[in-house]
Amino acid sequence: MTKEELLQKLTLVAMDHADITTLDKPIIGTHSLAPCLGILLYDEEKKMALVAHARSGNPDELFTIINKNRLSSTKFKYKIFDGYYKEEAKFYHTKEIIKKHFKEYIPFNEEEIPSTALIKNPNLEANEFYFDASTGKFVTSEALALLLEDSTITEEENKPKHR
Repeated sequence: MTKEELLQKLTLVAMDHADITTLDKPIIGTHSLAPCLGILLYDEEKKMALVAHARSGNPDELFTIINKNRLSSTKFKYKIFDGYYKEEAKFYHTKEIIKKHFKEYIPFNEEEIPSTALIKNPNLEANEFYFDASTGKFVTSEALALLLEDSTITEEENKPKHR
């Protein structure tokens, strides 16, 4: 896959935002996870993924997307990824707060998604991950290599594109 092909298939979620994959854009991820958390929800049967980049314990936008798309009956697998500065973050206990919200909302299963997909960006002191909902596999290494070709990831390139 070329960088251009990746960018056509990629939804990049910015800080304090959440988004969902589509058939045309099956790859989703987030970057610049320093003190923040990255949240991945994946429905294996529907081949659909949601990602949130959360700074606080209440990822409202993620739940808005779940409700808007009538996904409340969907059984997601999930993983909450720590930011690079997890011990120093103000929101160190955010992960437990989010898990509590999940348990009250819909059934989730954290154990089924490996955490090895989180990679530190060599140009930033921050973690990131990328997931292909069509295959159910992380593509973090491949995506990061392509995104770093000829330039670094910039905030301008990655402003959220909401539907």
